[in-house]
Amino acid sequence: MFKNLDTPPDSSDGLLWVDFAELRALVHPDKCFSKGDLSGVAQRAKDIGREFDANEKWRLIADMAGIRTVVYGDAYPFKVAADGDTLEMNFNESDTHTTYVGLLIASSLRNVEKNEWDRITRDFEETSFVIFEKLMPRGSEVRATWARAGSGATYSGKLFDKLTSLAADLRCTANFSAADFDSHDTGDGGIDLVAWHPMSDSRQGMPISFAQCGCSKDDWDFKQIEAHTAKHYHRLPTMHPWANYYFMPLDFRRPDGDWAKKSDLGQVILVDRLRLIRLAAQYSALGDFPTMEYVAEALVQSVA
Repeated sequence: MFKNLDTPPDSSDGLLWVDFAELRALVHPDKCFSKGDLSGVAQRAKDIGREFDANEKWRLIADMAGIRTVVYGDAYPFKVAADGDTLEMNFNESDTHTTYVGLLIASSLRNVEKNEWDRITRDFEETSFVIFEKLMPRGSEVRATWARAGSGATYSGKLFDKLTSLAADLRCTANFSAADFDSHDTGDGGIDLVAWHPMSDSRQGMPISFAQCGCSKDDWDFKQIEAHTAKHYHRLPTMHPWANYYFMPLDFRRPDGDWAKKSDLGQVILVDRLRLIRLAAQYSALGDFPTMEYVAEALVQSVA
């Protein structure tokens, strides 16, 4: 299921290094990952030109894991040992811990075999849908529009057909023609989730929200505006601009608790790992999440 587990993150971001350590603890025979294990990774990483200071990175991992212990509380399925030299799994098979590990795996696709990506990303999209729906005003119409929705798709056909149907639902005049699109494009146009409140009539001027979901540690930079009015408003000129959401499984925070990469964030409502787990608890929605069967499969992995 996993690959490249000796390949360290190619970034200095603490959020990626602690994810790496958590993933290694998840698959280790003893369900832990130590400072010594990281030193071994550092030695082997020299062969691929990814040299790093194991002591420095371990301090970063231990500090970030300590912060997560406080921030997530009982929802955090790991702990730093008393000596500070080992990250240990503390998994209790609860829905909360299963969700955390599922989001960790979705954040770590570079370490997952590609033939596993579809089911992991699809489960993440479905997880995002559950929370997106909870965030919408009571009485809203909430739709999944992602490209792989299959028989459950709200909109079908080519992208032109899908956006034409969406325009009708949003009560706006579609400002595009079939010639504007690739004739083979059956994708979602960057819009994974949509919601609107009908406002008890058929007039224009409704609260609307669009969302994009993404697992990549890098693609969020441009995907955060995939569903934004900046990309679609000229095609879908609604009476009032919609809210723009981006869902990610990463725990996208700096050690001080503020957003990571904050200078690169645009007009977006970002829903990351911490928000997903806290909102799921707030709305008692954990039982509505997909089963994330790959979590149980990962727990029986044994990679030292």
